[in-house]
Amino acid sequence: MRIRTKLSLLTAALIAAVVLALAGTVTVVQRRALQDDCRRRLETLMEGVERIAQESMDRRDRLMLVSYLMVLQKEHPELAAASVTSRGHTSVIGAERPGLLYLARTVSPRRPVTYTVTAYPAGPGPAATVAVSAAGLSLTAAGDATVAVAEPAASESLAVRLGFDNGILDAELARALRPLLRRTLQVAGVFLVLGMLGAASLAKLLTGPLTALSAAVVSVGKGDLGVSVPVSGRDEVGLLAARFNQMTAGLKELMDFREDILHTLTHELNTPLGGLKGYLELWQEKGIPAGKAEQGEVIETMLAAVLRMENSLGSALRLFGPDAAAGSPAARRVVGLHDLFNEVTTLFAPLARSKRIAVVLDTPQGMAYLYAEEEPLRRIVTNLVSNALKYTSSGGAVRLGIEDSAERVAFWVSDTGCGIPAGDLPDLFTKFYRAGSRRAGERIPGSGLGLAIAKKAVDGLGGSIAVTSTPGQGSTFRVTIPKTPHPVGGAA
Repeated sequence: MRIRTKLSLLTAALIAAVVLALAGTVTVVQRRALQDDCRRRLETLMEGVERIAQESMDRRDRLMLVSYLMVLQKEHPELAAASVTSRGHTSVIGAERPGLLYLARTVSPRRPVTYTVTAYPAGPGPAATVAVSAAGLSLTAAGDATVAVAEPAASESLAVRLGFDNGILDAELARALRPLLRRTLQVAGVFLVLGMLGAASLAKLLTGPLTALSAAVVSVGKGDLGVSVPVSGRDEVGLLAARFNQMTAGLKELMDFREDILHTLTHELNTPLGGLKGYLELWQEKGIPAGKAEQGEVIETMLAAVLRMENSLGSALRLFGPDAAAGSPAARRVVGLHDLFNEVTTLFAPLARSKRIAVVLDTPQGMAYLYAEEEPLRRIVTNLVSNALKYTSSGGAVRLGIEDSAERVAFWVSDTGCGIPAGDLPDLFTKFYRAGSRRAGERIPGSGLGLAIAKKAVDGLGGSIAVTSTPGQGSTFRVTIPKTPHPVGGAA
């Protein structure tokens, strides 16, 4: 059974128990109140019978009491039996039986008390006077007086007993209680339904994030590391969702890191390998150069390409590490851009020669220098020149230029290739994005990483890169790097 179902059932059971307990309590209290009212009504009825019994004794008219009881029995069906006992004789109206609710009263006769006053006047004064009031009896006499009290003779009392049918009383109680019970059940039902809906909503609110988290775990198990779950609160479940998102983000970053290493190594090794391949094909086609000077130049270029591959392997981790953007201050040195351009053009000379592409250096009179890491600069120039040669047709030209100023150095690489459509420019530096990968039905080789790697290196040096292009005429990539060293850990 799912947690949501368990929680819904448990909450609904608790709410139902509370609602039913309240309904039961209200019913019991109201039933007890009705029972008290019924008891008071019977007591009132008995008091009326007691008054009639007293009057009947005062008048010595027993028939009056019996007649009243007979009329009372007709008016009150619950009065099943009534009995009058006087002077050892009992009169029964109805039928007495076990199980009746009996109420009894005993009435004694009221007899007058006789007071005899004898006064002896002490002279010709006023006669004795007697005054009776609510406060009592007062006697005023001028002389002596005596009072004799004559008590009435004792007489037998009269006992009255009424028997009420419990079945009729219970039926009347049920009739009186039925509307209240119906109303109570209706209210209880409404609150029970609301409580169950609230329980279902609460269960969904509490277990919804867990369900989403479970689905996300399944997606991660299938390899989708870009999945995330909504953080719906600051409770334990919300904290778990936030930690899960942090975990998947970390895993995705790690996987991207590993992919970047693989792709970058592949791309960075392909460039010098292309140069080596060009020289080897040249040797195979024309034979080893006869002159020692030419042999030395070729061997030196090939050795530089091998060293370049070795350096690419060593710097790949640093390129995509946490401090790749800024590099290390210890790795900075004064780099001559003219020498760097000459090294790159020499590396691509066989490729340019095989495609009959002219590579032209437009450099100023003086030497341009930068205090920076040499490898990122070489990576930028190499990728820009490699891209220019890829997209330039046979017989075209690739030009490299340098502009030096007091605060920054700018260099550019332009080609006479197929150009870049305007719609592709915003995504040009995105990984694996390739603009114009086909030219006249010919597929241009590449992985779409060169410009992304160059952009990352430019950002790490604190510079900027821009492109202008005209389809069918060529493109120009311009890189500007400040001469003030970019701080370690800073953002471009």
